[in-house]
Amino acid sequence: MQLLPTISIQKILSRPKQDHPSLAGLPPSEREAAIYKLEDVHPTYDRRRIFNWKTFGMAFLSLLLVTAIALASVALAVDKDSNPDLVAKLKMANTALDRLALLPKDEDWLFDFTKQSKYTFSPGGVVNANAATFPATVGQGLTMAMLNLGPCAQLPPHLHPRASNYVVSITGTTNTYMVMENGARTVRETLSPGKMTIFPQGSIHTMQNTGCGNAQLVSALRDEDTGTTNLLNTLFGGGLPGDVVMAAMGQQGGDGGNLTMKGMGEGVPGVGTGSNLGSEECRRRCGI
Repeated sequence: MQLLPTISIQKILSRPKQDHPSLAGLPPSEREAAIYKLEDVHPTYDRRRIFNWKTFGMAFLSLLLVTAIALASVALAVDKDSNPDLVAKLKMANTALDRLALLPKDEDWLFDFTKQSKYTFSPGGVVNANAATFPATVGQGLTMAMLNLGPCAQLPPHLHPRASNYVVSITGTTNTYMVMENGARTVRETLSPGKMTIFPQGSIHTMQNTGCGNAQLVSALRDEDTGTTNLLNTLFGGGLPGDVVMAAMGQQGGDGGNLTMKGMGEGVPGVGTGSNLGSEECRRRCGI
């Protein structure tokens, strides 16, 4: 971050408040506040550096671009905003009645899981009703998800950084596995229709349909913007430096670990609709 050369506060204060080149990038109200602040500190400080907002903005945009490039190859399932302008207005609404006025039609309050692009059993999919896909959830503190798992399909290991997750089986038989944190035991459950388990916020969890028919589950998550981090795609899909990941695994690959990482990454399925095929034993048993 660059700062303008040190300049005299007296020189700044000698100019009209509307004519300060160092502060020209600020909105009028913020520029006025900055000048008054300088006037307040002037008796104590003879000289002061002035923050260059233009330089900061350029540096920040550059950082965002580098970050975007670094993550571009990581195949993560992200729900796209269906109506970002409406969601922004709903988040700014002062009361529930104000939000209601922004959703005046009955259809604004209806979400059809079966009409969403990720509603599939081939091999499976996760459909979220959340702030991105269903604006009526804004301010309600909840995401509802429908989990479809075709024969032997699984949800690969992942976590939700902002929500605990309550999962109920509707059809089929699904094995679930959860680890809360370092030192915790693995919690294993078999969910048949009517049974539920909980994945606490931030816990690593995965699940697999163990049957040769479809399985369906419903999930309630305690936030309308839960976030999802798929572990293998993040580790081996280019989200982290290859040599760092390989060193953490106790391995040292050629070319700083990148060649080995590339090979391992090619074996990790893309997230796609949120599901992929599970264990070889199940696929053999079901003839897949």
